[in-house]
Amino acid sequence: MQITVQSSKQNLGIENAPHLRESITTQKIMLYVLLALLPAFGVMTYFYGYGTLVQFVISSVSAVFFEIVVALLRHRKIVHHLKDLSYLVTAALLALTLPPLLPWYLTIVATAFAILLVKHAFGGLGMNVFNPAMAGFIFLVIATPSVFYSTYLTPTHKAYDVVTLNASLDAISLYKSPVIYQEELKIRSQGAEALTGATHLESLKTLRKANAVHDTQSIDFSYGGNEAYMYLAIAYGLSGIILIALKVIHYHMPLAFLATIAGAGYLYHYLDPAMSIGYIEHLLLGGTMLCAFFIITDPVTNAGTLRGRIVFSIFVALLVIVIRVNGSYSDSVAFAVLLGNCAAPLIDVMTRRRPFGIGYREGGLD
Repeated sequence: MQITVQSSKQNLGIENAPHLRESITTQKIMLYVLLALLPAFGVMTYFYGYGTLVQFVISSVSAVFFEIVVALLRHRKIVHHLKDLSYLVTAALLALTLPPLLPWYLTIVATAFAILLVKHAFGGLGMNVFNPAMAGFIFLVIATPSVFYSTYLTPTHKAYDVVTLNASLDAISLYKSPVIYQEELKIRSQGAEALTGATHLESLKTLRKANAVHDTQSIDFSYGGNEAYMYLAIAYGLSGIILIALKVIHYHMPLAFLATIAGAGYLYHYLDPAMSIGYIEHLLLGGTMLCAFFIITDPVTNAGTLRGRIVFSIFVALLVIVIRVNGSYSDSVAFAVLLGNCAAPLIDVMTRRRPFGIGYREGGLD
């Protein structure tokens, strides 16, 4: 009797390994984030004019150029650097945080700092220690404070009628003084004390030095241009909820961050109203809501464990309040994020996961 043995053909290296695969890719994540930021761009255009959109175009084109330069220097395919869309997210965050009428060359400088030094100097996407957009923002705050703070605008209903596309291009590209548009927007706001979040926080520094913060009137966020802060908060919040539903970000981080901001802000104001604004102002002014849903949730620069992410969020929120109340810089969100990025590795070590099979019962595998 003859027995025939058939050997199975080995296809190692050809067939896919039996691993679980995620349907969502880095490219999809970045695309979702970009789409989620569209409502905020709409609110910014309505209350601040077309400057923010022009800043996004300048930053995006610059980011593409710098990504191509890095690809050529590293002898890599250009498409490899451009397909993940992370550079566009950095450009969008810069556009939303930089002054609307900032000169074009400073926007390029901030983008270069973010892409070249903060991102690729550390190895590229996934290797950077600091959030690129916040680092680029802080670089300009420290390097060019006079130009930086002089190009903010007063939020006003239908500001796009004053700060038109041509007007924005004149101020950003042709160095036309933004004072003309600033004065016109103040007149349209009917004399209301409506300033951008960063400028309002900047003006509080003098009051803090005089222990007179309590002498200022609470901001009515339902009146005039001040509604910009409320609508921006709604835009960031709803977009963040959509990202949570799509499982792009975890809800734990925004929740822990905003709860800490509200709690610490309320406590500071209650204990020393002469030094601190109320918790509502802390939540709506500056970049608090943007930070909660789009900055601290950056998976590269925050902690790697669930407990670590919560600790990271609380730590950054406390830094935001402390720097706003006691620090020399009003733009506390960006500084707090960068300091939190520095602490992320330590937070990972302190909240590291339990190894599998270790410590499940006393005297077991320890």
